[in-house]
Amino acid sequence: MESRLVKELSLRYEPVAVLLSNEKPAGALQGKEGQWSCAIPLFIAAAKGKTSVFERKTTGCPGGKVGLGFGHYPNYPGGIEYFLSVGKSGQLEGEGYLKNPELGAEFVECLPITDIPYQYVIFKPLSQLDTARELPELIVFYVNNDQLSALTVLANYYRPGNENVMIPFGAGCQSIFLVPYAEAQKENPRAVVGLTDITVRPMIEADMLSFTVPYKMFQDMEESVEGSFLEKHLWHRVVARMEKGK
Repeated sequence: MESRLVKELSLRYEPVAVLLSNEKPAGALQGKEGQWSCAIPLFIAAAKGKTSVFERKTTGCPGGKVGLGFGHYPNYPGGIEYFLSVGKSGQLEGEGYLKNPELGAEFVECLPITDIPYQYVIFKPLSQLDTARELPELIVFYVNNDQLSALTVLANYYRPGNENVMIPFGAGCQSIFLVPYAEAQKENPRAVVGLTDITVRPMIEADMLSFTVPYKMFQDMEESVEGSFLEKHLWHRVVARMEKGK
């Protein structure tokens, strides 16, 4: 599909459509069963034009299974809350993202953990989406600071209030699927800024973050381009700077 928003933002990478299906796309990139793998490199591959697919048996990271809607942590309680915080002597090293296991447990309890009734989560470049037969759940933008600023403004442009965008603490995969998927079930969902996870920051470019919206919100933002700041000189100055820096 074509997107005016993509054009106005002068995106470096394609937005990624996230679909749920019981049919596996042919030729898609995928992790290998029995091997640890992270969802983020496959997300980046989709932003670069390749379709990626995830299923329970090939999503080797336990946190990745949670982040992609494939159920709960297999080591909770008694594991993940220690891994996120201080670790366990002789068993695992803590990441130090939370001060103690109690806060780690509270974080897990706050997550909108779900077990989706589908076999596959598919990351597909937006331009390759066939809207006549495919209905994505989410659209994930992979953006720099200027583009993130524009998306944040646009997400508030046509809606009441000034908190229509959130930045939750969590794993990278949770920020591009699990949390936005939960938002998509709400009457007034928020956009989700993600990829702030320190573990995945070395996997992505230093100036990039994600911005995820439910598909309906993406459509609303598309319709809101006309007449907005994206057509005015202040944004055009920012675009000129981005183009100069390429």
